[in-house]
Amino acid sequence: MAAADEQCDGNGADGGAGGATSLAEDEAFEMLTWVSLDDLACRDVCAHWRRLTYEAAFAPLHLRRAAAGGFVSGYLVQGLARNRYSATFVSSTSGAEVSLDFLPCSPSVRIEAVSAHRGLACCVDPTAFSLSSGAKPSSRCYYMCKPATKQWRALPSPRLRFPTAATAMIARPAPIFDSRRRKRGGGWRRSPDVPLWPESLAGAGPAVRAHGAMHWLRWPDSLTAAEDIFAFDMRSETWRLVRIPPELEEKAGARKKLAAVEGRLCLVAVADDGEAEVWAVAGYGGRAERWEKKMTVRLENLAAMDGRALVFRDLCSSDVAFLNTVYTVIWYDFLKGKKIAEVPVHHKCIQQVFKYESDLVPWDI
Repeated sequence: MAAADEQCDGNGADGGAGGATSLAEDEAFEMLTWVSLDDLACRDVCAHWRRLTYEAAFAPLHLRRAAAGGFVSGYLVQGLARNRYSATFVSSTSGAEVSLDFLPCSPSVRIEAVSAHRGLACCVDPTAFSLSSGAKPSSRCYYMCKPATKQWRALPSPRLRFPTAATAMIARPAPIFDSRRRKRGGGWRRSPDVPLWPESLAGAGPAVRAHGAMHWLRWPDSLTAAEDIFAFDMRSETWRLVRIPPELEEKAGARKKLAAVEGRLCLVAVADDGEAEVWAVAGYGGRAERWEKKMTVRLENLAAMDGRALVFRDLCSSDVAFLNTVYTVIWYDFLKGKKIAEVPVHHKCIQQVFKYESDLVPWDI
């Protein structure tokens, strides 16, 4: 991989003429299907590799080869029953067993955030700050864990001044050195305050990572009824608001959900009549930033089979959606109009769904 990286050096995401094309396309495709999950970040080296790794045939082949070396891919489905949280791992391709029963606070543990492509999860012990315990909100007991290898470590509780509106996380290849704390990994650090109504993020669901930022769909503004997306850049620790397509603002009754497909921020709107529209951002962060409609599909046949309880959760790819109904999760092909897989779950009240991919290499805690 080092030699191949050097060939692409200098082209960047623009993918101009140069080393990236010195490999035959079939050879480059074959090589990339064997790289590890962490090394797949090489898709950002040049536009040529980026296009190859997002082809429809790439993901299934890469997944099979990664699975041979120990790899799981699916979703952590979190439910709530009788004031107790529980999470179930589901997959359309494997019967791997992933759970959180190894944590000290099991069985009642709540997932706060997941770093989807490195297999790490941030969890919290709900009983550590329950009203019955008399503890303050700042006494939350946080855990960082790798469910695929059943490893965990406790995190120091942050000194919170306000209630938590949302949580997100990313995992980097190596520990970060925080000079102010003089140790690896640092700890919690307070960024500049965000002058927004925090309740607007309540119920927004897990953050969607795209373009180097975390995104949450906010509740409509109480005064203007405008809908937007809160975007927090993880590198610069700055934020901005992204307006949704004007065409979707007019569909007040449509259920909207954010997703990330091929590294791009997407927005899916499902109307009551079963019509679903998929939009994607083009020119993210630039002057020419705009929304483009990618497709319109009808879900009334699926709703007729599975009832009105059908809920859209995520886009697995540009053509495949992940949905749930009562006690069942479904992978559905938009283009073919049929189910790819269906897996039963014991959660009737599904709260959140987190995309989860992980190797089985032990985490160097």
